[in-house]
Parts: sequence; structure tokens; C-alpha cells
Amino acid sequence: MDRDNQRPNPVEDYMRKVIDEDRPSSSGKIKVPRKKRANNKNNRKKRRLEKMEELAKNPTAKKAFQERSHLFDPTGHLEEIGDSEVEVADVRRHPFGLALIYAQFIIASILALGLLLFLTPSTLGAGSVASLLVGLLVLLMAIFGIIFLALATKVYRGNQLIITDLNVTEVQQIGLFNRRISELSMANVEDVTADTRGLFATVFNYGTLTIETAGEEHHFIFRNCPYPNAYAKMIQDTRAEYLQKYGGRTH
Repeated sequence: MDRDNQRPNPVEDYMRKVIDEDRPSSSGKIKVPRKKRANNKNNRKKRRLEKMEELAKNPTAKKAFQERSHLFDPTGHLEEIGDSEVEVADVRRHPFGLALIYAQFIIASILALGLLLFLTPSTLGAGSVASLLVGLLVLLMAIFGIIFLALATKVYRGNQLIITDLNVTEVQQIGLFNRRISELSMANVEDVTADTRGLFATVFNYGTLTIETAGEEHHFIFRNCPYPNAYAKMIQDTRAEYLQKYGGRTH
């Protein structure tokens, strides 16, 4: 308050307001003003819940959600989808294919180690020098194996198929520094087929999911897809909903 003219002083009022906000409450906690949530985030969450409620009515889609793999993947990468899209599924390759890579590498390492132990005595003879050399080679093989398996896991798990209510996005991790991303609108999906061949594919329920497009456009071929029949039915149902809502228009 300005003592000369007894009128409110805006500077004093502002400082008093700041001090009152920073002053601890009776519980000892500092009052923090609530932050307003972004409208687009609320709308996106609302659309996602509505989509999940629709999919919950479909027993095939519900089964696919329940049976899909939920492995901890520190090397994986999830692509961002548009604000206007609602994610239906994020499909990763079946872990059995990665297990085969691990098994092949372990068998090759055991054979190489056995050959090394068999040839070392006849070549270098028995002694501390030979033992030291064998130990060093085994250590190098172990380090190389860990690096190789880590990179193989990153490349294998980097392949994914993202299904939304508008598009299908295929991420191909061809190599460590070679990545290809293709997007297909639901309006251009012509047919979806699931192919399961072989004993292991039948027992562990994985196969090849093929999304065919109109004309001579690029087809999406996703190998080692878990539960391919369920995901094929999910894409077909999503496409039917898209055509019912938008017709043949591309979004």
C-alpha cells in the first residue's frame, strides 16, 4: 500500500503474491500450481480408449493383444505415430528366430573352442605359454561373442510392424546402419495372408504375414510374425472399419 495516497501498489501486491505462493503450507509442503494438460494429449488418449473399447468386442483382436510378446527390449525402437492416428498394435518378430541365431553362434563357438584346445598342444606343446595363449584366445572369443549377440539382437528386434487405424508402417532393420521405413494406407490394402510352415512355426505359432497392395506397389512381408492369423484378422477388421468410415479416401 502506498502510504502517501493510500492506494494499492501493484509491485507490492505482486511481491506479496509470490511470497504467499512460495510459503510452506501447514503440512510443510510448498504449494505448486497445477499445470494445464494439452488438449491434443487428452483427445489422443480419448481416441485410444475408444479404439480399445471397439477392439475389446472383437475376440480375435482381444486374443492377439493378450498373447503378444511383452519382452523387455532395451535395444528396441518404437516409431512415433501421428496425432490423428490411434495405435492398434506394435508387432515385433517372434523371439524363436533370435533363439536360433543364439543357438547357431553357441554351437559354432563350442566347435571352434574344441578345435583350438585340440590343436594347441600339438602345435605349441604343453606349458604356461600355451595355456596363457589359449586363455587369451578364449577371452577374445567371449568378448567378440557378446558384441556379436548384442548387435544381432538389436538388428533382429529392430524390425516391427505398426498398425494404426489409418496406416500400416513397416520398419525393416536390414543392418546396424541400414534402416528402411515404409508406410501403407488402409485404403490401399487389398488382401492380408498368414503363412505358417514347418514344425517349429506350428508349435510356437509364428509365420509370415503378407499385406498385399493394389497394382504393382510394394507388398509388406513381415517374417517371423507371432500369431500371424490373429494379426491378419486384426488388419482386415481395421481396414473394414476404415472403409466404412472414410470410404476409399487416403488419409
